[in-house]
Amino acid sequence: MVNINKTSNTQSVVVIGSGPTGAIAAHELLQKGMAVTMLESGRSNPYGFLIRINGRNIFRWKPSKGKEGDRHVATGDAETKFFYNLSPGGLSNDWTGAVPRFAPEDFYEGERLHECYRWPLDYQDLVPYYEKAEQLLDITATPKDVPNLPVGKHSFNHFLPKDWEDVAKCAEKRGQGLTILPLADGPPSMMVNRGTAFNSYTNIIRPLLKNSNFQLIRNAHALRLEWSGQKKKVDSVIYYDRKSKSRNRLEASAFVVACGPLGSTKLLFDSSCSDFPQGLGNSEGILGRYLHDHPKEWWVMDLEKPISPLVPSGYLTRKPHDKSSPLLATSWTIGSVSLKDKLLTFTGGKSKALGVQVFGTMIPGEKYYAKPEANKKDEFGLPLLELKIRFDDDVRENVESARESWRSLLEEAGYKGAIRDVDPQLIPGHAVHYGGTVRMHKNPKYGVLDAWNRLYDSSNVIVCDASSFTTGCEKNPTLTAMALSARAMDKLVDDLKTG
Repeated sequence: MVNINKTSNTQSVVVIGSGPTGAIAAHELLQKGMAVTMLESGRSNPYGFLIRINGRNIFRWKPSKGKEGDRHVATGDAETKFFYNLSPGGLSNDWTGAVPRFAPEDFYEGERLHECYRWPLDYQDLVPYYEKAEQLLDITATPKDVPNLPVGKHSFNHFLPKDWEDVAKCAEKRGQGLTILPLADGPPSMMVNRGTAFNSYTNIIRPLLKNSNFQLIRNAHALRLEWSGQKKKVDSVIYYDRKSKSRNRLEASAFVVACGPLGSTKLLFDSSCSDFPQGLGNSEGILGRYLHDHPKEWWVMDLEKPISPLVPSGYLTRKPHDKSSPLLATSWTIGSVSLKDKLLTFTGGKSKALGVQVFGTMIPGEKYYAKPEANKKDEFGLPLLELKIRFDDDVRENVESARESWRSLLEEAGYKGAIRDVDPQLIPGHAVHYGGTVRMHKNPKYGVLDAWNRLYDSSNVIVCDASSFTTGCEKNPTLTAMALSARAMDKLVDDLKTG
């Protein structure tokens, strides 16, 4: 039996998922007078503990990094991970808070390979929406553009220590930028009952609970979107109430799907019907295809002479687009190795050890995908996802070459050093940066969504997370996904108000 819940406002919107993209979607809709119901599968509020003094996290505790292993079957790399977090705010409860903007070239450089890699929008289309997202994030950054990283709006300034300036000059000669990594890090000093400086529930959603037009339904796991063949649109969502163990039907004018890159894909597959037997929005067979991820590597470099530890972390941008293979790049995040090194920054002390994290990229292709697994089911009797992805040789070689690029840059700046032994194992999903499986494109032959994040097959369904990315770049995806979500809500509100 399914319980039916009708919303009283004909301009109502259901937002599925309370991560950063769902949170900003609800925020923007409410700002414009819409009625919003948010479905969140998570049970309990996020928790943890964080103490920061003068920009240094002195103590942080949070639950383990989400869950993984019981929602997918890996048919590419057998070690493939699928992390998720059943708390309001989702995986933002495990997030480091990195919020770099994409560079203008990131939206079109893939066109050098094929038109399918051209985003249906440009950097300038996203600028006002980057700013909307940044205003919600309490960002710490350096107020200066550097190559391949436009500066965004931020609340707190932080600069590289003096002894890093020569390294930055050498990077600039190479067409790269060295700066402070933009972080949703909040005030320089804080003591909070959460494990991260920012999570979307605490920072965005909880203040919305005072708005009479907003309803948050916890323990509500979306099972399927209901397509009306007569109306030629989705008119409701079926969700499972974990508390009452009942199935409920919620009607609305529009539906924002923000379940995460794999969760959103699964929901569309689970919403198959007679008009869309291969999954809602999958009339061209593109749903689930073009799965991509960040290969992630971390290592330590030992220097012959000491340098100031970077707190917050530093960030070396990618090599110039015109001097790199299309869609193959790396970025470097530079931080301290130990709490001792972090504490040295209070007294101007220096360290001979640097911790470096590298994010690489891969060219999305149809050969890597997420799709329903034929035999295994989830707790609701729906198919698990089959994930087929691996990092090919060109991806691995690109990440490995980043080690020598970093070492030579430091040596050029006067800091000789050696990289400790590196475990070269690169595991899909380890970075928690999947994307591309409900991709945007101007041509439905290559994309499930249009330029406004709407399903070509059902224009009142908007998918707003990194699954919508046409391609991935070497930067953390969260800020760009939030900007896309805010932009999509702007268009949605206009259309709802004009009928």
